[in-house]
Amino acid sequence: MSNALFAFDDRDAGQRAADRLIVQGVPPSAVHVHVHEPYEESFSRKADEQISGGLVSNVLDLFQGIFDFGSSPHDAAAFEETVRRGGVVVSVDADSDDERSTVDEIMLAAGCDQHTDWSQAPAR
Repeated sequence: MSNALFAFDDRDAGQRAADRLIVQGVPPSAVHVHVHEPYEESFSRKADEQISGGLVSNVLDLFQGIFDFGSSPHDAAAFEETVRRGGVVVSVDADSDDERSTVDEIMLAAGCDQHTDWSQAPAR
């Protein structure tokens, strides 16, 4: 099995591309959409901002990014930045050359801004 990452600055375009992959026969379990969900302005987040300048929240956000992309065989730093800025990253696992070609066609036609080459996905 191989894996590739596809980044979209336009969050809606990325979600539509992921949905299209599934419609075209890519198993839903092989398509992973990574987005930054805005946090509610909780008391603890406001207090952290006042006390540490947001250090604790930033560290927690960093760990969230590591765990979200932890199963990817790629250096995901540039892709994490896309998510942080409000974009979306679609991680796709593919079993065959035909499936990789289909995914590449769909994602490029959807306007992905950045993508990796296909690499062997780690065992899950």
